[in-house]
Amino acid sequence: MTIESQFIKLIAAAEDPLIDRQGEQIIIIFVWVFLIGVATSVGLFSRKVEYALAVAFVSSIIAIAFFIIP
Repeated sequence: MTIESQFIKLIAAAEDPLIDRQGEQIIIIFVWVFLIGVATSVGLFSRKVEYALAVAFVSSIIAIAFFIIP
């Protein structure tokens, strides 16, 4: 396989019309806004629940990092 054919395949994959790149970015932004909103609203009602959610979130991130990083 030549470098040209590999480059053409790479360009074709990057310009896939079935992948909505802008829509994907909007979803990511909304997810972050939702998570911040949930944390804020829980914090208004109960500090203990907020701390429990924070510990669960951080421990989940650490566990995911151990699975992703070999």
